[in-house]
Parts: sequence; structure tokens; C-alpha cells
Amino acid sequence: MPSEPVITPSTLSLKDLPWVLDWDKSTCTLCGRCTAVCPVSAIELGVFRKRELSVSVGLKNKPGQSVTVYQGIRQRTDPAYRCIGCGMCNMVCPNNAIQPTSHPEATTLKFHNNRGGQPRTRGGRRNATGSLLDQIKFIRISMLTDPALDAGRHEFELRTLLGRILPPEEGMAAFAQGRWTPPVREIYPLMIGGMSFGALSPNMWEGLQMGVAYLNEELNMPVRMCTGEGGCPPRLLRSRFIKYVILQIASGYFGWDEIIHAIPQMKEDPCAVEIKYGQGAKPGDGGLLMWHKVNKLIAAIRGVP
Repeated sequence: MPSEPVITPSTLSLKDLPWVLDWDKSTCTLCGRCTAVCPVSAIELGVFRKRELSVSVGLKNKPGQSVTVYQGIRQRTDPAYRCIGCGMCNMVCPNNAIQPTSHPEATTLKFHNNRGGQPRTRGGRRNATGSLLDQIKFIRISMLTDPALDAGRHEFELRTLLGRILPPEEGMAAFAQGRWTPPVREIYPLMIGGMSFGALSPNMWEGLQMGVAYLNEELNMPVRMCTGEGGCPPRLLRSRFIKYVILQIASGYFGWDEIIHAIPQMKEDPCAVEIKYGQGAKPGDGGLLMWHKVNKLIAAIRGVP
């Protein structure tokens, strides 16, 4: 193997990676367990050349140097083989000589995989690399108000209303005259926002719908989920679980042919219909999917070739 890696203008350094391997040369025995167990092949054996200078005090003696060549552990910086921080190398090391360390800089992962032109896709606008759901904290409401609230002095409602509530006088007049009034549903104050069928994979999208149905049917938690602007599978439209779903119509009108055709076969009414009439990005076009996300099912629902 070459003693020095080949450096090109697109070569990354360890500072560009979210995880850096901390290796202790003095305790490592080069057993090779870490390189064998790494799931992403981020570790490899390397040959290192260390140059040391010795400078004496005064001008009589010239500075000297010594060169040491030794074998050790090298972390790969190729984006395809970057360390993911799983810690397997540390668990199998008999001398605790290696462990992954989170990079202290907040601006890590600046690179793009420029070989295929694919940018990073995790983390949304913040480009956070960790799991955001694991950072949710549940605390007492009394810690968020001034003066503090408590159950002894205040009444708390665990449910909220979804729909347009008429003023008392208008509602009474409509009831007395037998006129139609907008339906109002009592739901849990937790609603999954619109993530379109297509932006999320079909398995992930239907998994969320199954979770919403489970919370309603088994735990009596009236949680609702919005479909987003990509429509939804026909089998959901014709099932009784559609009553837990908020159908969204957006600027792209994606999926609404399927919804209109399924109305005669609907067993339940949807929880609500959400009309999105404004969109900051791509106004008038709706959300545009990357080509590799448009499979046959999504193309059929959205009515695209």
C-alpha cells in the first residue's frame, strides 16, 4: 500500500466528517479486529512516516532530524466509507485503543458526494445529522408559565376541536332552521403534518398511517394525520380508517383524481379537507419529486408518466 494517500482537489479531511476515530498508538497491538468488524470499512491499516527535528541551543551544532516509519490505523475520508459512530471498533478492541469521537465543530458534513451530484438529504433545513425525535423532552407545563400553572387551580383539557366553530347565535339559528353546520371533531392535540406519499417512501407513509390507526383504535388517542399533496393509496380511501386522515389538496392537485373516483366507495368521511393555496417554493407547481422516488405506484396515483 502507498505510504501516503493520493490527494486531489476534492479530497476530504477528517475535519469534514461528523465522526473522527481516536486511536492510541501506544496501546494498539495491530490485531486487526477493528478493521474486520467495521460495517462501513472506515478503518484501514496504513504506513506512517514521522519526521522529528532536533534543535540544540546555540549556533555551534546544526539542526538534526530523524525519520520513523511505522504501521498504524488510518481512517478513510471517502464519503462512501465515512465513520458512522457505531462504536463496534471500540467494543472488539482488547486494549481500548480506538473509539469514535463526535467532531466538536458544528459545521461538519459540508461536503457533497460530487461523483454523482447527490447532495446530502438528511436533517432538513438545519442539516442536523442526528435523530431529532430522540431529542424531544416532555416537561411539566408549570415550568413554562409565569405564574406557574397547576392542576389544583386550573383545568386542563387533553383534547382540542378541529373545524370551524360557529358563533353561538349563528349556530343556534342554523340548528333551529335545520340548516347545515360545519362538522367539528374533537381530536388529540397532536397532528402529523402533511408529508406527501412519494416524498416519504410508501412503506414509511403507510407505517405512519398504521400508527395513527393504532393510537385511535387501541389507545383511544384521537390523533390525526395529513396526507400531504401527493394523494394516498386507493385502499386507504376505501377503508374505514380514512376517518383519521386529513386529505390535502394543494397547488399541484396530485392524487385528486384517485380521491374523486373513490368518493362513491368511501365507507367513512375523512376527518377534514385541507386546502393549501400558497406555497413558497415552486408556486403553482407543487412539490416535485426526484426521479428515483417516482415508482409505478406513485406515478399512477399522481397521474404522471
